[in-house]
Amino acid sequence: MNRACGSVARPPFLDENTNYGAWKAKMKSFLWAQGTKVWTTIENGWEPPTKEIKGCGKEVEGEGQSTTKVVIKQNTEWTDEENDMSAYNQKGLNSIFTAVSAEKFEFICHCKTSKEAWDILEITHEGNATVRESKLQQLMTKFENMKMLETEKFAEFYARLSVVVNACSNLGDAIPEHRIVKKILRSLPMMYHAKKTAIEECKNLNTYKLTELIGSLTTYEMEFPEIKKSKGIALNTVKEDGSDSVSEEKWIMLCLQNNFVSF
Repeated sequence: MNRACGSVARPPFLDENTNYGAWKAKMKSFLWAQGTKVWTTIENGWEPPTKEIKGCGKEVEGEGQSTTKVVIKQNTEWTDEENDMSAYNQKGLNSIFTAVSAEKFEFICHCKTSKEAWDILEITHEGNATVRESKLQQLMTKFENMKMLETEKFAEFYARLSVVVNACSNLGDAIPEHRIVKKILRSLPMMYHAKKTAIEECKNLNTYKLTELIGSLTTYEMEFPEIKKSKGIALNTVKEDGSDSVSEEKWIMLCLQNNFVSF
């Protein structure tokens, strides 16, 4: 089995050749599978249980004034719940230690909590909050400027778009589904104009499912040969009226008028 993919028992592997964003998503899923509280200790952190000791101050001018001191509990004093939370932390930490190469391990070998190890790897690969914000701005600019090429299939365009969407999500800023739906429709070339118009007129784009849009556009793309045949009929209609050429927009209108383009 490819070590980078991991398994039910072994986490995905991170080394210098691994895409950190992909590893992070897989590792998060792996840690969740170890138990919800395993991931909770990574998100919220874990600290050794403490207790208060009273009466450790000095008397002041004959008055019995004392202070309270907070100290770490001995392991033997832990409650069952405190033992469980410690175990969740160790389980997460062990998973992270096991998931990284020897070179990566050098960065986190001193860590006592799973959150500390996770955060160090995150900062090492993604930078601090300022760096991540800069990366997000670059990704969002790329997202907004991306267009589907006339020469590529929809699946190829969606694959390119997904790389940017997933990168944003890995940096902690997931793009809402309705924004992705609207972005795809804005990015389609002229050959999709009729389908785009039909969807925008008949669907609520704020609730329209991305999977439905992908399926609809993929099916429409598969019907292109039939649509091209319809275009030929439309062109002949125009030529019979004395016109030697027809624009793409005029062809689309002819198709819509003659029901050549499926809804």
